Formats: sequence, C-alpha cells, structure tokens
Amino acid sequence: MEAQVIIDEESTQFEAWRDSLETVPTIKKLRAYAERLRVAELEKCLGKMGDDINKKTQKAVDDLSKGIVNKMLHGPMQHLRCDGSDSRTLSDTLENMNALNRMFSLETEISVLEQKIRAKVEQKP
Repeated sequence: MEAQVIIDEESTQFEAWRDSLETVPTIKKLRAYAERLRVAELEKCLGKMGDDINKKTQKAVDDLSKGIVNKMLHGPMQHLRCDGSDSRTLSDTLENMNALNRMFSLETEISVLEQKIRAKVEQKP
C-alpha cells in the first residue's frame, strides 16, 4: 500500500513535469524576444558611449543588460514550469502561457497542451 502511494505521487509529478515541457516553445520564444530587445538597446547604448569605450566597460554594460533581462524573466519562466512540486496546476500553467503569448505576441501553438489539460480535467471525479 505504501509503495503504491509513493508510485502514484511520483507518477503524478512526472506527468506534470512531462506536460510542462509543452511550454518550452513559449519559453524559447520569450527568451529570444527579450534577447533581441536587449541586444538592440545594448547597441544603442554603446553607440552613444562612443568609439573610445574600452572592452572592460563594454563587457560590464553587456553583463548588466543580461542580468536585468534574466531577473525580469525569472518570474514568468517560473510560472511556465509545472513540475508537481508546488500548488500550481497544469491548467494554471496553460493560463500563464496564454497570457505571455498574448502580452508578447509570441504566437505559440497551444492546442495540443489544451487538449491534454481538458482530457486530464475530464478524467478527474
């Protein structure tokens, strides 16, 4: 009985993790979008600083821009992951993915994930 409980818990966590992999395209598109913005703004900034800027300063500004982007994306990325270790459900993850797709016009195909969620919701008593 105890072994079955452990198996059921682990199986549920594994399924949630596997299903959350469906959000990978959104994660990649959001990261790519943020990186394009970062690079464009970095180039503008470095252009304003002039040609006499040294490599150390260029690297510091580049690292700063990367750090800001990573910190800003951390929260949204956490809400696109659903590994069964917290109270977020796959349904919540789908809502987050839809919201990010709309906010940033990422246009990720989500119909497969929606179908999986509907099937799981219908299975539950």
